[in-house]
Amino acid sequence: MADEEAEQERLSGGGGGCVAELQRLGERLQELERQLRESRVPAVEAATEYCQQLCQVRVGLF
Repeated sequence: MADEEAEQERLSGGGGGCVAELQRLGERLQELERQLRESRVPAVEAATEYCQQLCQVRVGLF
């Protein structure tokens, strides 16, 4: 119970910090998607690069 409350406090920390971080990550994901769609390399290579970048974004969440 206390762990859940601490996590909620961490996520809401400082008011807009979490919202700003989520917005930044959303923008990054949109950029990755755009790069994937516009890529001129073979689809498998483009998808692999996208997945690697997506994993790096997800790691940034934790």
